[in-house]
Amino acid sequence: MYLLASLVLGAGVSITYASHDQQVPVFFNNPTHSDAAGFKHDPAKWTVFNSSIERVAVIGAGPAGLQAAAALIEHNFTVRLFDRAPGPGGNWLYSEEIPVRESYPDESIDAERWVPDSLPATIFYKEGDDNLSLDERWREHWQPRSVWNSLVTNSPTVITGLKDVPYPPDQPWVVDTHTISAHVRAYASIKKLNANDNSSVHQYSTRVEDMQKNGSSWTLTLRHMKRLEEPDRLKVTYRTEDFDAVVVATGPENFASPHVPEIDGLLQWSKARSSDAPSGYSVYHSRVYRRPEQYAGKTVLVVGVSASASEISRDLAPYAKKLYASHKAYDWDKLHWFQRRCFRRFPPENEFIPQIEKFEPLETLSDGIRNGYIKLMNGTILTGVDEIILATGYMRYNPWLYKALRDVPGNPPQDLKPPLTDIFGRRTFKNVHWTGNYIPDPTLALAIHDPWHNAKWQSYGYAKVWKGTARIPNEPELWRQYNSSRWNNFRGNVGTSPALAIERQYVTWLNNESLELGGKLVAPWPVADREKFAYFANLEWDEDYITAEDYAYFDELPAKDWPKCDGSKERGCTTWGEDWMN
Repeated sequence: MYLLASLVLGAGVSITYASHDQQVPVFFNNPTHSDAAGFKHDPAKWTVFNSSIERVAVIGAGPAGLQAAAALIEHNFTVRLFDRAPGPGGNWLYSEEIPVRESYPDESIDAERWVPDSLPATIFYKEGDDNLSLDERWREHWQPRSVWNSLVTNSPTVITGLKDVPYPPDQPWVVDTHTISAHVRAYASIKKLNANDNSSVHQYSTRVEDMQKNGSSWTLTLRHMKRLEEPDRLKVTYRTEDFDAVVVATGPENFASPHVPEIDGLLQWSKARSSDAPSGYSVYHSRVYRRPEQYAGKTVLVVGVSASASEISRDLAPYAKKLYASHKAYDWDKLHWFQRRCFRRFPPENEFIPQIEKFEPLETLSDGIRNGYIKLMNGTILTGVDEIILATGYMRYNPWLYKALRDVPGNPPQDLKPPLTDIFGRRTFKNVHWTGNYIPDPTLALAIHDPWHNAKWQSYGYAKVWKGTARIPNEPELWRQYNSSRWNNFRGNVGTSPALAIERQYVTWLNNESLELGGKLVAPWPVADREKFAYFANLEWDEDYITAEDYAYFDELPAKDWPKCDGSKERGCTTWGEDWMN
């Protein structure tokens, strides 16, 4: 039997909670704690909020944001859910629309968005205003996602799903973009959070332009856009709303600005037009890719060897005349397992070529790039390329969030110096407790864990902390935990030691608090689901990625020993690092 969580009840009394396939909600309400104000709100031990929390904003309606909104509603908060897109889905909201043209070179990340001086304000736009079409203005506002028509997940359904909307029993291991988009919309509908639900909770096509802390409230400046049929215009409304707490669950927003590499000559090549290219240009970022039929008979160069690069190459290979993939020099033995998988996923039709040194000057910008010359690092000259897809990733870009974090009183200034990307530590945020609460001001919470597998626990945690049925330590202890390897080793791929650690941490913490202060108990990941995941990961990701013995080992590993899992591929210590992403 696996030991999945130990729950501490009172002084020295413990309950062992074990679960295999069953995950039955258990409710525990202790009325004596309603009178235990001194224990519950002792500022010597716990974070105490200066005012009651009633109104909560959730920014982002992807899997993490929807679960956060649902948990907060269940705890009787007044919730407002905002997303710049016209409906729920986050990264998985498929559209034939493509994002507006990316910037060459990279967009400046210190530019704040324009907001009228006096609010509220309403502006009507017609075709051609400021030399922009209505279509361009609309797409810039909501930012169509970077998923394409035939995309499938690289993860199995057992870790890529939302509770309350199980996949059909005959669902294949991996999920295509349309199925997963429908899955997320179904969850939104069950929670009455879909775009067509008559609800005061959600507002789609609404973008956050600014966020400031004013006294005890957070003030959001919002931009809502609506298409008007008669006449053909866009209506843009600016306004502000105040909230007691905010959940930021904007996964796409954190990587909103596509990165283009700094290669000699690329700036000129980026201006070359092509009438039959998806974006109208011969060079463009991978987020524009939608359908492979557009590449029939073309010679295509993909720059980069990321997951997007390999999967787009697999998709268009049957149609393209010739396919290249350019990449930096790598030591295969030092690559992260996922990077090796990306290499292996390239189709046999693809030809790998060295990194690009220079794009030679083009004679004209009106006739594509086919007659241009590309110089590679090994001196080889490549020509005859019709289109170049830059699968080169994204910049961490969120000016309104950066500004809000920068301006919070008590924020350590040395951690927030420009450039803006300094607010992010690798793939996660700085100065954020493992619960997601921002340490200088815990009325701000950020979705920092896996949006599918762990978001249900994190969302429940937000709601309990702000409702008063769960506690987080006082600020000095929050900082101590943040700076301790015991408490900050919680980031990793599913099945690795950091991911297993955060699962144990959440289940134990949430259940301890529910037993003390009231609330439902939560169950850890069922053993049956673990076994399904292990089978898939070992088959599709990397040989011996995770075993049942690894799970059993880590279940019984004392928390004090979690940091000893330092990346070695030893039993229960499958962290393996994530440096390949940077």
